[in-house]
Amino acid sequence: GAVVRPAVHYKECKMKTEPKDALAPKKPQGFLATISMPPGIASVLPAASRTSSMEKTGDIHHVEQRRVKCPPEVPSLFESNYVRTARYTKFNFLPKNLLLQFHRFVNCFFLVVSILASVSSISPVGALTFWLPIGLLLSGTMVKDAYEDYQRHKADVEENSRTTEVFNPTLGDFMQVTWREVAVGSIVRVNTTHPDTTPLIPADLTLLASSAKAGTCFLETANLDGETNLKMRESPSETHQRLTTFQEGASHGELNKANVRKLALKVVCNPPDAFLYDFHARMEHDAIDIQLGGGHLLQRSTKLRNTKWIIGVAVYTGCETKIQMNMTEPPNKITNVERRLNFWMLYLFWGLFGMALIGAIGSVVTVIAPETGSGAWYLVPEQPTATFNPDRPVVVGLLGFFSFLILLSLFIPISLYVTLEFVKAFLATTIWGDREMWAAEEDMRTLPRTMGLCEELGQINYIFSDKTGTLTQNLMEFRKCSIAGVSYGRGYCEVERAIARLKGQKLPPNPQPHAGMDSAFNFVDERLANGAWRRSADKENIRMFLTHLALNHTVQVGYGPSDVEGDGVLPQYQAESQDEWAFVHGARNLGVFFNRRDEAHRIMLRVAGEGDRVGKGIDEIWQVLNVNIFDNTRKRTSVVVSNGEGALMLLVKGADSSMLPFVVKDASYEATEKDINEFSDQGLRTLVFAGRMLEQKEYDEWNKRFQDASLQASGREEAMRLLASQLEEAHTELGRETALVDGSVPTQRILRLHGVTALEDKLQERVGECIAQLAKAMIKIWVLTGDKLETAINIGYATALLGAEMEPLLRISQDELMEPMDDSWKASASALELKLEEAIRKASDPPDTVALDTLIREAAGLPGAPENLLSMHQLIGANEIRIVENRLKEALLTERVKRRVVVCQQEVAKNRPGGYALVIDGPCLRAAMQPEVKMDFLRMGIKCKSVVCCRVTPSQKAQVTLLVKDNVKGQITLAIGDGANDVSMIQAAHIGVGIRGKEGQQAVLASDYALPRFSYLERLLLVHGRWCYNRIGTFVCYFFYKTICFALTAYWFSTANAYSGTQLFYDGTQALYNVFWTSFPVIFFGILDRDLEDKIVRAHPELYSTGQFRVRFTGLRFAMFIIGAVLHSILFFFGVSLIMDHNTISGSGHSAGMWSAGETMMTVCVVVVNIVISLHTRSWSIFHVLVYGLSVLFWFAYEMIFHSFNPGFLPWGFDVDDDMYGVFPTLAGTAAYWLIIIVIVAIATLPILAYKYFREHYYPAVDDYWRRVVQNPSRFGLDPTQSLLQVEVNSDTAAYSPSVQDTMRGPSEYSTETARTAVEEVSVNHAPPSLSVSVEPRAGETRVEPFIHPTP
Repeated sequence: GAVVRPAVHYKECKMKTEPKDALAPKKPQGFLATISMPPGIASVLPAASRTSSMEKTGDIHHVEQRRVKCPPEVPSLFESNYVRTARYTKFNFLPKNLLLQFHRFVNCFFLVVSILASVSSISPVGALTFWLPIGLLLSGTMVKDAYEDYQRHKADVEENSRTTEVFNPTLGDFMQVTWREVAVGSIVRVNTTHPDTTPLIPADLTLLASSAKAGTCFLETANLDGETNLKMRESPSETHQRLTTFQEGASHGELNKANVRKLALKVVCNPPDAFLYDFHARMEHDAIDIQLGGGHLLQRSTKLRNTKWIIGVAVYTGCETKIQMNMTEPPNKITNVERRLNFWMLYLFWGLFGMALIGAIGSVVTVIAPETGSGAWYLVPEQPTATFNPDRPVVVGLLGFFSFLILLSLFIPISLYVTLEFVKAFLATTIWGDREMWAAEEDMRTLPRTMGLCEELGQINYIFSDKTGTLTQNLMEFRKCSIAGVSYGRGYCEVERAIARLKGQKLPPNPQPHAGMDSAFNFVDERLANGAWRRSADKENIRMFLTHLALNHTVQVGYGPSDVEGDGVLPQYQAESQDEWAFVHGARNLGVFFNRRDEAHRIMLRVAGEGDRVGKGIDEIWQVLNVNIFDNTRKRTSVVVSNGEGALMLLVKGADSSMLPFVVKDASYEATEKDINEFSDQGLRTLVFAGRMLEQKEYDEWNKRFQDASLQASGREEAMRLLASQLEEAHTELGRETALVDGSVPTQRILRLHGVTALEDKLQERVGECIAQLAKAMIKIWVLTGDKLETAINIGYATALLGAEMEPLLRISQDELMEPMDDSWKASASALELKLEEAIRKASDPPDTVALDTLIREAAGLPGAPENLLSMHQLIGANEIRIVENRLKEALLTERVKRRVVVCQQEVAKNRPGGYALVIDGPCLRAAMQPEVKMDFLRMGIKCKSVVCCRVTPSQKAQVTLLVKDNVKGQITLAIGDGANDVSMIQAAHIGVGIRGKEGQQAVLASDYALPRFSYLERLLLVHGRWCYNRIGTFVCYFFYKTICFALTAYWFSTANAYSGTQLFYDGTQALYNVFWTSFPVIFFGILDRDLEDKIVRAHPELYSTGQFRVRFTGLRFAMFIIGAVLHSILFFFGVSLIMDHNTISGSGHSAGMWSAGETMMTVCVVVVNIVISLHTRSWSIFHVLVYGLSVLFWFAYEMIFHSFNPGFLPWGFDVDDDMYGVFPTLAGTAAYWLIIIVIVAIATLPILAYKYFREHYYPAVDDYWRRVVQNPSRFGLDPTQSLLQVEVNSDTAAYSPSVQDTMRGPSEYSTETARTAVEEVSVNHAPPSLSVSVEPRAGETRVEPFIHPTP
């Protein structure tokens, strides 16, 4: 089963706390919070977890703890380990499936109509007319659902039938059982060497012991989160030592089954939840409490690797396991076409009821009028019926209303939704089978995960993209480094070459890699290669830098199946990130080889001497004592290590912004800063490495707190983060955040700089070409990345997102806004900004608290002042000056961002040929997203051709996406990313696309479409998206046209017959109209129609604007189809009636009867609607000819055969009372019948043909023109596969808009000039027509007036 990450949306998170008062004493009670549970999690919690596990008292939720006993209790109080993903059983399938199908309003409507049609006294048609199509519809859906559920049942049986080993206390040994038999509290053993059991974990287990000496094991979590790197888990030392014995010289321990039999323990843990790696528990064992965390939990369906065996106690089973709690249904997204269809459907329903009401009024007028009511002797008024009773006109009118409602119910096509779903499923299959979107090397196809959004791909206006792993390959290569202020590494990276090409320059080729290096290592510098650095004056610094690379990581290493090192056997590194893989790979090739990591957390290094081959040298052993993992607050990782001499060392690596404030400014500091900036300009990813020696006393005190924090049942992650900050920054403020976010924490430069790495993340193939094509298609691309501003800009140039014509770029960065300015800025500064600037100066050392308090009070009274400004005087009284200074800087940044946004708005209002590009960093983006600024920021952003947001967090990615999606009217957004940090952005957009990359499957599992390459997005949108939109738009309009044609023809007949509701068509014929006579042509149209071939569409991206302007599914086009249906129905009834009324229809001289007229009208209707769909077909094949032709021929064959049956031939007496026998053979034998068909068909279709010819020849759209060029390229002297418009990269092109084009150009023949004017270039300062921004205020926000863009 697929694993879907919980859809966590960052909405309002209201923290219920007491008002903070700096002068008030702290209250002893804990921090209480009420946080909205992510959608999908509450719904999948078992009943026990949703109700009894949580008891609400006021605003506080007390979570009941889960108590697991080992050996398990009998009977078990918990869920079994049986997993069921199937929706139905053989007993509830029928009622449950029907209930689900009748959730759709259209099905309910037709069910009611079918029931009414079964009442013979009011129904003008037989019940079969309605029961047959709705029966076929429901049964077809049932068959599909049954097949899908059968596949789920097969998967469930396979999952539950896997075998594992569970300890049997009675036997004193392990016995094989199926997974479904594992119970909460069972002791489970998982083997990697047993042939009869699987190495997969059968339930969520708490690890008790393993075969490794250190009690560790390794998991592959690909089934859980898609990541292939190994995760380490640790068992408590108390249980591991008791349950495992080691023989002298043995590499693996043996399980002590006698002690397992005596084992008695209790695990107290949190109730089941959907958070994969969160686990807070306490184990009671031998009268001691052992604290457990996420590092002790083995999740179900993960795979045991590099470990012989493990045992654990089951704490969550079945549907309560982590993987099952995450198996939620994907969000139900509704396309723009469906939203419009649902809206217009309301008008059709009103029209249906209105026409039924007119028919009811007509029937009342008929029965009360003397000449047609009581005076109509031939109607026998003295024998009234329910539908003809002059004495009860109200009853007649009410029954007449229902009669006309039944008669007109075909106004609403019951088969539309099912047919549409079938077509979309087939279109999704064509996307999956497209060989041009298949990565052959990895054998990955483009995967449509949501079938119903294909037409939305043809209407995209905005793309929000991640960078790393999305635009790039996420394959890090060690290219350059800086050690002791000296830059190393020769050659040019891809970004440098791309920028040089833009400038018209040509760079020389890169030098060849050094001999003797690994084949994948392309770092070139003679000063470091082959041990040459040992002759350098900085050799100690270089060795420390390389040693740091080889120690500060969590990489696991192996040597193939035998795991034995030897000549020619390359190490296989299992890294959690590509960065760490590049570090150990680079250190190995430069002379410090990470050779092995054992169970005791010892790292074996091999340091090469000068001239030694890669992998050779002197062995060193380092002990890793502590690991401080990465978090988004510190943005660092660190380890504490000791060498063989017992010296303690702290090694820290992280981004330059989180490292340099704590690095000693020695002689190499400024040179290193310069190198960092140069590396960033080259588009390289930089990390700073530094460290310091630790005193034994300092470490012992810190380590004691570290060990205590690691055993905390709650708040463990936060406590360990704070301790990591304390050690890395060497401050003594216990329990305080890092100085990066808490300005009150004193900082000191205590870390010694070891060096800087510069990794190249190579661009994916054809990324620049793809972005250029999408930009020509008038799709605006916003890149949201965590890289530095300079790196992001250069990547933008390399990928054609930014161009020289866009310079100067609009830059909004914290460094530029907050750096010291001259007095010129004061002329445009607000009074609030001046006050904040002065207040910050007063808060700096030495602080002037009196003046500072006065300035803050004055600033708080100015317009636009932050709400928390006035409360800062309390912090001044508490001597929290650093906190005050930090908040003042945040307020000043917001004010300056606001001013900068206004300036940029004025700039983009000017018409610049090259357009504008905006670059903004994370802190400024946070300020720009404030309620009072964000709408101005949005107005500016949507007028830019490209936007780059750097140093952004995952939540900011989602916020930016929602800002555009929620506030820019009528625009369709697409988000694309490859990692877990992109999930919130992917789920926020209309369409989510996941890259099947190297950062796991979280993005793919949250997406609607999964691509192996970013470059495939071009074909997905410009080709498949455009085709799908054109097909679906016409498909829906035509479907309503053909059903309304049929329904209104019967309605006109009924109104012409004294509003009697008399039936015109035979029941069976009417029932099969949408099922057989007219269904196959429109299905084939929706599946196969192509107005232009893919190579032409890709050569002319401006053709994509058809969907952006909603040309194929506008209100006007839909109305034209409806009006056409009305006119054709009038022609069918009155035209046929007029001709047949004055002519004999048979050789006997008789005129046509009702059934003859009805069959003739039906024939005309079937022929015309099939010709109409053929007129809209743009591509023809043998299949089109066969399907369109056979649909009409099938109708005539049916007529001939059916009308030849004697009455009573059909079973159940369906045709006993009909008068259809011999009608069609009689009609077919007369020339008048065929002449009527020819005349009516010609009158109905020739105007459409003339209109289309006139339109395409004298007022052509751009796609019309290129179809003509394709048909006769020599006449125009053009190659349709070559782009006609020489549009520069990223030029914003508005394609032809029919309503505008008609007023721009009069009639003209086809020419090159005609084609060139078919695409109008508009200023990039304007959005597409009808683009508007509307804002609905959220809780706590003030309303902003709507902003309307001028029409281009």
